[in-house]
Amino acid sequence: MDVEKLKEGIIFHKKNSPKTYKKDIDLGVPIFVLHKNIINGIDRILNKKYEMTNIELDVLSSLVLGGGDECILSPTQLYDRLVFSSGGMTKVLKKLELKEFITRVENSEDKRSKLVKLTSKGREICDKALKEVVTYECQYFECLEKGEKENLKSILFKVLENN
Repeated sequence: MDVEKLKEGIIFHKKNSPKTYKKDIDLGVPIFVLHKNIINGIDRILNKKYEMTNIELDVLSSLVLGGGDECILSPTQLYDRLVFSSGGMTKVLKKLELKEFITRVENSEDKRSKLVKLTSKGREICDKALKEVVTYECQYFECLEKGEKENLKSILFKVLENN
């Protein structure tokens, strides 16, 4: 990525669109570009190596992190956690079931619905993919010293807490 061109573009737009740039909103552009680059890189890893999408990994991860010892959640719990529509979640769950990463099990509390359970194959692929994704994300910040990483993290959380 040509960072100098990005900086020049921000300066150009700031100069030529003074009404738009009344405040220092140019911080959002590098954050957006960084986010886009990281997500695109993760998508490439997941598609190429694991034949899965980011949302599929999110579902598997949610089962691991929120599904207790047996890694079981209801579809409603999953789409609430992932801010996803029920129709969209149904499509994702069908794909994961075809790949044998999840299975549907009886819901003892509600016979009308089935719960989603992570399979051992799903757990294995989730662990491998997550490890690779986290490694990839960390590479983006290797150029920062330890103190810079702490400052950046502190600043980002401060912004998040304020909104």
